[in-house]
Amino acid sequence: MIRAQLRRTLVALLVLLAAPAAASSAHAQDPAILTVTGAIEHTNRPPFDAFRDSLFGALDEPFERAFAFSRADLLALPQVEITVSYPNWPVPVAARGPLLADVLGEAGATGDTVLAQAVDGYSPSLKLSELGDAPAVLALEADGTPLSVGGRGPVWLVYPSDAKGGAVEDDSGLTWALFHLKVTSGG
Repeated sequence: MIRAQLRRTLVALLVLLAAPAAASSAHAQDPAILTVTGAIEHTNRPPFDAFRDSLFGALDEPFERAFAFSRADLLALPQVEITVSYPNWPVPVAARGPLLADVLGEAGATGDTVLAQAVDGYSPSLKLSELGDAPAVLALEADGTPLSVGGRGPVWLVYPSDAKGGAVEDDSGLTWALFHLKVTSGG
């Protein structure tokens, strides 16, 4: 009787000790693909670390507050699909992913301007009020195919060509290979 109770206690203790390791292992298998920094209320990762955050360092983007999203985190948010077309594109594209507003909401964004930064350093600034009611999507797939690094992914910020109050000539401002959203106020 005592031996069986001891065995159950030992098994329970091992399960409790293994849980953090399993969670840590699962996180390592699904790393962050998008990080929101700046004027945010929620964080789920530590501040900038010069060694671990080398791309942020190379682009001179240190931060104190950050909320990181894995692909699974982004897929867990409500998904929308919009068809976008620009004069310099050969065909319209059906882009699918969470709304920019939902991602910013998860991070508790309090600013009104977003710097959308790509891995190559391209970083247009977007005043959220300029979008009006137009859907800005952080696309994870286009035309039913997941976006990949080397293409427009893994995350591509897209919105309709007339989102900023009139038709535009090209797709400048859309950000592919997006990895960072920096939220600011009064930008």
